[in-house]
This record gives sequence, structure tokens and C-alpha cells, in this order.
Amino acid sequence: MSVRTAKFNGVKYTVDMTPINGCCSPPKPKDREPTLRICCPLNTRVGLITAIHEAMHACNYDKHEAIVDRASIDIGRFLWRLGYQISLRGEKK
Repeated sequence: MSVRTAKFNGVKYTVDMTPINGCCSPPKPKDREPTLRICCPLNTRVGLITAIHEAMHACNYDKHEAIVDRASIDIGRFLWRLGYQISLRGEKK
């Protein structure tokens, strides 16, 4: 994936595509740029929901996990139903 950085709520994050569900570091780490880790593959509904979930943490890190989780699932399912799906390079739809 070609996305290396993303800005949320005025804070620049490094985007790291790793084979884990996802995590988001606090927006103001002392020694480095914050990191947003998103699961692969993004061409699945779970990948889309995870990307939304971690982006929501980046936008408002203080939100409770249950709130972010519920909202990201609802938004991800809605977008998936609308057809917002990623085709990975070389993949045929």
C-alpha cells in the first residue's frame, strides 16, 4: 500500500501496514511521530472496519474503546454495503 502518512485532527501519523488487528499510538509521543497500524488485507470488511477504528482513535484518542469500536463497526458495515471496497494492486474485481 502506498499510504505512508496520514493527518488526523492536525497530527501527522506514520501509517504502518502490519499483520495485526491494529493499534494507534498517542498523538503526542515524546520521541517520535505517532503511528497508526492497520491490519492487512484491507480488501476485507474487517480491514475496512479496523482502518476506520484506528483513524477514529487518531482523531480523538481520549474516546473510550467501546465507543470507537461500536462506531467503527457501524460505519464500516455501512460503507461496505455502499460498495466502498479496496481492490489491491493486481487483484481483479
